[in-house]
Amino acid sequence: MKVAVVQINTVLGNLEKNIEKICQFVEKCIEKGVSICLFPELSITGYYLQDITPEIAIKPEDERLSPLKKLSRHIGIIVGGIEESEEHILYNSAFFIEDGEVKHIHRKVYLPTYGMFDEARFVGAGNRFETFTTCGFKSTILICEDCWHFSSIYIPFLKGTKLIFAQSASPGRGYRENHMFGNSKVWKNMGEFYSRLTGSYFIYANRVGVEDGFVFSGNSFICDPYGNIVNEGSTFEEEIITADIEPSLIRSARINLPLLRDEKPWIIEKELKAFLEGKK
Repeated sequence: MKVAVVQINTVLGNLEKNIEKICQFVEKCIEKGVSICLFPELSITGYYLQDITPEIAIKPEDERLSPLKKLSRHIGIIVGGIEESEEHILYNSAFFIEDGEVKHIHRKVYLPTYGMFDEARFVGAGNRFETFTTCGFKSTILICEDCWHFSSIYIPFLKGTKLIFAQSASPGRGYRENHMFGNSKVWKNMGEFYSRLTGSYFIYANRVGVEDGFVFSGNSFICDPYGNIVNEGSTFEEEIITADIEPSLIRSARINLPLLRDEKPWIIEKELKAFLEGKK
């Protein structure tokens, strides 16, 4: 099975144009024999939406997703956008589209509202980390800030996730002489650690381009279950990177480092219960 990460630039608030571009890249992925392709956070909307957030919100049945649904009969697609729930709550969400329909949605749980970020003013927070199955692999999707919290990795890990798909729209900070932003190095360190810790593939898509004065840092990558980066993107260019998913690597990584086998979640349950009851 081959996966692809597609790092692209987007036009703020222009769903039709962004979806058109995404479809063009999806078609290229199909030509490459890819089974599932991952796009960055808010890839169909742009990131700094603020007051226009309600205007570009969609539901899974939105007709504007039809071109992606059509292509999804040949390939799995993960894109990001603003989702509007039946209760008219807006979320920063990832949509997994396969076989002509939206099969899974992850709503970003941890919303950064510090520094340059102000997400919690405009969208609501999700409240769960679920898994879904694609191409026979139990998988999970995380969105940017989710990855900076232990719960986002620990819960899917306990559920047996083998593919971790991570989206972000991470602005570049601390540009270095080796043509890479400092925050890109941090993301790579995180991916290497999480993939090794969980015996899973860590598949990371970050966007490129400039929006509202911020430069996004690219450097998307794919880590194998041993924490090795097997492919990575550049800092500024739109591009597709691919990797083959090897079930044998997942198997050997989990046998050689049997952390899932030896995990004791009931200890966490006991300690958390005591903590929440104010006993510790």
